[in-house]
Amino acid sequence: MMQQPPRLRSLLLSSMLPRLVLLVAVLSIILFALSFHFIVKQTDQLQQQSVDGLEQDINYIVSDTTRQLADLAANDIIINSLVDFEQRDNYLPMFFRSLNLTQAKSVEFALFDFAGNRVIDKNWNAVIPESLNSAWRQQTLGSSNAYSSVSKNGVLISVPVLLRGVAEGALVMYVDSLQSLLAPYPRLTNQLVTDSSGHVLFSSEPSLIAPNSGFSDFDDSGYAIKKADWQNLTLYSVKPTITAYREAAWTGIVLLAMIVGFVFIILHMVSMTGTLAERTLSTLYNDIKNRLNSDDKTSLRLDSDVEAQELADIREAFDKLIWDLTEVSLSNEQFSNVLESMGDMLVVVDQDKQILLSNKRFDDFCHDQYGEKNGILKFIMQKLASSQSNELTHFSVSTGQERFVHWTKTSLADANGNIRGDIYVGSDETEQRSLESHVKVLTHAMDEATVSIIISDIKRVGQPIIYVNSAFEELTGYSREEIIGHNCRSMQGDETSKQTVDQIRKAIAVREPIETTLLNYKKDGSAFYNRLNLTPVKINGEVTHYIGFQQDVTQQRQTEQYLQDAREKAEESARLKSSFLASMSHEIRTPIHGISGVLQLMASSELTEEQKHYLSLAKFSIQGLLHIVNDILDFSKIEAGQLQIEENPFDILESLENLQSQYAIMCQEKGLALYFHFDLQGFHVVQGDDVRFRQILSNLLGNAVKFTDSGCIEVTTSIQQNADNSLKLLCSVKDTGIGIAQDKQSTIFDVFTQEDLSTTRKFGGTGLGLSISKQLCELMGGDIKLESVKGHGSTFSFTIMLEQADEALLKPVHHSSGVKREKGKKRKVLIVEDNDINQVIVKQHLNNHTTLSAKSGLEALEALNKMKVTFDVVLMDCQMPEMDGFEATKRIRNGEAGERYLNVPIIALTANAMKGDKERCVNAGMDDYLSKPFDAIDLIDKVEHWASIERNSEESAVH
Repeated sequence: MMQQPPRLRSLLLSSMLPRLVLLVAVLSIILFALSFHFIVKQTDQLQQQSVDGLEQDINYIVSDTTRQLADLAANDIIINSLVDFEQRDNYLPMFFRSLNLTQAKSVEFALFDFAGNRVIDKNWNAVIPESLNSAWRQQTLGSSNAYSSVSKNGVLISVPVLLRGVAEGALVMYVDSLQSLLAPYPRLTNQLVTDSSGHVLFSSEPSLIAPNSGFSDFDDSGYAIKKADWQNLTLYSVKPTITAYREAAWTGIVLLAMIVGFVFIILHMVSMTGTLAERTLSTLYNDIKNRLNSDDKTSLRLDSDVEAQELADIREAFDKLIWDLTEVSLSNEQFSNVLESMGDMLVVVDQDKQILLSNKRFDDFCHDQYGEKNGILKFIMQKLASSQSNELTHFSVSTGQERFVHWTKTSLADANGNIRGDIYVGSDETEQRSLESHVKVLTHAMDEATVSIIISDIKRVGQPIIYVNSAFEELTGYSREEIIGHNCRSMQGDETSKQTVDQIRKAIAVREPIETTLLNYKKDGSAFYNRLNLTPVKINGEVTHYIGFQQDVTQQRQTEQYLQDAREKAEESARLKSSFLASMSHEIRTPIHGISGVLQLMASSELTEEQKHYLSLAKFSIQGLLHIVNDILDFSKIEAGQLQIEENPFDILESLENLQSQYAIMCQEKGLALYFHFDLQGFHVVQGDDVRFRQILSNLLGNAVKFTDSGCIEVTTSIQQNADNSLKLLCSVKDTGIGIAQDKQSTIFDVFTQEDLSTTRKFGGTGLGLSISKQLCELMGGDIKLESVKGHGSTFSFTIMLEQADEALLKPVHHSSGVKREKGKKRKVLIVEDNDINQVIVKQHLNNHTTLSAKSGLEALEALNKMKVTFDVVLMDCQMPEMDGFEATKRIRNGEAGERYLNVPIIALTANAMKGDKERCVNAGMDDYLSKPFDAIDLIDKVEHWASIERNSEESAVH
């Protein structure tokens, strides 16, 4: 009887078990060795950490205690006690009783004077050796340095009590032993501290090694010892070696349990694997057997949803075999269906020229021709009698057009190679012919186009060019033969923008169109700017080609570059002009301020009537000069587009009344009558630019007063409300002056223009006022016009656009919510000004206050830091050497002048008057802005206003 072969599971177990045992044995030995090594290494690291921790504890105790003693020595109570002999007994004992610097139970403190006499102490019963006593006195009282000592005599720390950098006394702390200082700290291991002679100063485990004993008396067998030196001491970590072995034993037990569990898991996995393989193969066998013996070809599956990949591959191969056998047995009907699905016409004839088989397309073709099927076939066979293929022309009955069909003849042979007839296949190429004709037209049109056209195939490697037209050859110098099959990269050079090339590549990669300009090179090496338009071409929904249109835009780019250079030069010229005007404004306003300030000081002194007259003439000249400077600056701002129109609420009636009061005095001096007429329709508070409105009206009133010697001046102001609720202001200034000739009126609003030179010589002026007024009107949405008759006076009328505003929106002057003001106090003011004359003027204006001056930002910071008095206000010039006012202000706000000046009021004194000067002051942290030249009353008002405001530490600049 044949012996039954063993089961698959038994074979797997017998094969894997010996290898598994060997693997477990080797792995166990390696794990035990590594575990023991790591435990020993960890023990050594633990001891090293213990020694390092002990060293850190001693360092911390000495350094921290020294620091605390130094802080106490710097205390005003300690310092004063060495000077104030009479009163120190009243406060020093209580202060000393509150001292507690360490966790040690027996700590002693004492304060010594310079002679080494004890002034006061706390628990001082120390008997200090003479050597130690001399050491700390010499180091601390003699050299004014801190001193510390750790020895068998205890721990002593002394720090000097300094007065003007010299020791006036010493603060001394003494602890009788290091043991009491270190005892409260937790320990990783048994720790010892010995001196150079081996005397134990500290022991974390007194039962093992007693303090004040000798380390040499300790039996270190069975212990692991780690030591380190610290100054004149030696630090030890002592740990029993049995601890490491105990840890190794426990680790071994855990590893053994893990290995045993690992072995059982592997044995279980091997057993389960064998069982699964047996069951799967049995099921597969039954599946194949049932399919061969059954008509039902549905594939069977395992009971489980999981099937191994190898078994699935076997099942798939078997299913494919069954399917191939089925395909071989296709019926004649199926073959006929295949013939009907052909795209071409097909007919099969025997040797007698009789039709054996034809498909539906051939039958339909015959129905669309004149004649019968056999006659048509006979025509075809005649044309192909001497050739295997030919293109024949047929006439379509349905369309009335010619049809072009390409016929091919093939012999029909049987399995033995005998010829049984012929097979004719016809391909209708009518549509292709039409398409080819259309393509020829398009190709000719593209070739004759004046724009360079290029087509590339992006599906092929390298994306080669497959077509270029004649315009491309003319543009680049490359012929079709030289460029087709190559890439456009040949037209790129060193100066071609890599960024632009990357953009083109990215657009092609994502199949998107792109239009850009890049620098290309012709065949002769000359460069040209190429305006490139790339468009993707889709075939069956997929982008396969790109068509590019190229145009030489070199001349256009050169023109653009020229315009760009011209614009940059114009902008640079405007910037230099603006910078020059700003500089000139500063340089002119500075001496004007000096003259104006001196005149104001003179006006406050006792003068004769003649001197007062001369002084008024000088003031009038200064005002005229300042007016000219302001006109030039305004003109420069308007020309550079830097003048901004503000939109703020203001009381227009109040502005008009102020102007009436101002010019009434001037008119009275010339004997002129001044009349103001108002028709404001109840709109007293409006939204607009009050400053520019008053500037326009002041220019017109000033000219009217200047050019009128007798008669009167009338100002008429009215407001109209528009349909959109906006307001239109109409204002006219009528005078009875010299008038303007008709031929001069068209240019009267031009820059630097007056009626004639005689007017300039007689009345003065720059000819900027009316030009500025006109441009201001236009910026405010209005216009200005003139009506005049020579010798009979002039009428200037202007309009501006305003908005309605609520009276509650008017900003009160010098009032802020939540602030309190104190008046009449004498304030301390720091004047930061590099001009000596300006310093004198400001000091004289503020002679009722205490002032101090500095010539630069650096001097101001030094004064704020060193002066004991606290300044109420800082007057800061903006332009100064070494450090300007902007930088000095930023440093003050950042705390470099001390916390008390973080929010000190800073008022800018500047001769700058260009756009952005005030904003720059505010951004630097300044609170207010005063432009030179200024009136004394304005300066005094701003100083008293800001000095009287109570500001908290968190308040920032608000003005």
